[in-house]
Amino acid sequence: MSKGNISKIDNLGRVVIPKSIRKALNIEHNDQISMYVEGENLVISKGFQICGICESKNIKFQLGKKFLCSKCIEEIKNL
Repeated sequence: MSKGNISKIDNLGRVVIPKSIRKALNIEHNDQISMYVEGENLVISKGFQICGICESKNIKFQLGKKFLCSKCIEEIKNL
């Protein structure tokens, strides 16, 4: 299924996710979403993410499609 819409960003940097798209993804008020850049595209997906190394839900960084917590970032720096 493919849904699409055109929206404008307001003066505070916000954009509205249209009701048809929220409904298609079952996104409701106060749900968490994830955003990342892939090439020239902004990708928005529903749900919380977990650290790709330790599976912590306390995400602080995103590298492409991968999410990392502060603890794992520090451990990588110390390698």
